[in-house]
Amino acid sequence: MRGSTAPLPTEPSPQISASHPAGQTGVPSIPCDVTGRPSGPRDGQPLLHLQRAVGKVDVAFARKNGGSVLRQLRQQGAAKCKFPRIWSAQPEAVLLNTAGGVTGGDRFSQTCAVDAGASLTVTTQTAERIYRSVSGEGHISNTLSVAAGGRLDWLPQETIVFDGGRLRRRLDVSMAEDATLWALEAYVLGRKAMGEKVRAGFVSDQWRIRRGGRLVFAEAMRLSDADGAFDTALSGHATAYGADAFATLILCAPDAEDRLLTARRVLNECGLGGDAEAMAGASAWDGILCLRFLAPTGRVLRNALISALSALREEPIPRVWRL
Repeated sequence: MRGSTAPLPTEPSPQISASHPAGQTGVPSIPCDVTGRPSGPRDGQPLLHLQRAVGKVDVAFARKNGGSVLRQLRQQGAAKCKFPRIWSAQPEAVLLNTAGGVTGGDRFSQTCAVDAGASLTVTTQTAERIYRSVSGEGHISNTLSVAAGGRLDWLPQETIVFDGGRLRRRLDVSMAEDATLWALEAYVLGRKAMGEKVRAGFVSDQWRIRRGGRLVFAEAMRLSDADGAFDTALSGHATAYGADAFATLILCAPDAEDRLLTARRVLNECGLGGDAEAMAGASAWDGILCLRFLAPTGRVLRNALISALSALREEPIPRVWRL
């Protein structure tokens, strides 16, 4: 009858699935009652079947007509690759994560190949963000190859880990004996300006670099709340000395060891060491130059890396680093 209202139900309502046909929207199925509110788990199942981000990029550059040109590009899912117009002989590839970050269950993989005599700089549009994980870990796999006489500069921007973030990342490099590789990974634990502190989570970062088929660099970093709070684990003199931001920069090249004194001079000129806000050190062995950086904040670390990279490399810093 006009103007009448139906009485509200007094008994628990039957389960109604607020979902769409598979393959049309990708919206997960959530048990709801007739009011549209989530009604809780059923039969021991979790309340939400969360949608996960997946992305893959495969890019390759070759030598042609005296320069380096794109030979192959494949991209799918939430991973994209763009090529900005630059005024440098060495082209740039900028990786994007359109999902906005990484959380538990996400999977991303990037493969970058540089053919004989070619060169390429690879970076990211912005800092990667590792958000709190409800379950599982985010996975990132980076595979690089550099052929004879080639050069690859792997210079992603920093990775910001938020409290509760969980990440497994791996970097695998295969390079020729006379190839050149710059490789950087930087971490920031929370945003100090926002009062954030990372005490729980998990980070595993594995590096494997092979030159001429021989393993020349292997490193494994592991941070886990199972071993205690992050800030406690990183407070020691043998770890991060209490720093919330840190980075590793590697140069693999035939003349890498010859650049050690230059690298140390550059670090001193950049004010990295002693009582400076950021600290850095350099060592060299077996055709490898390794630089380590520690800083109290992400901004201080970024400034230190920009200063060092600008002085040590023979190419300008990627423009997206200054945006």
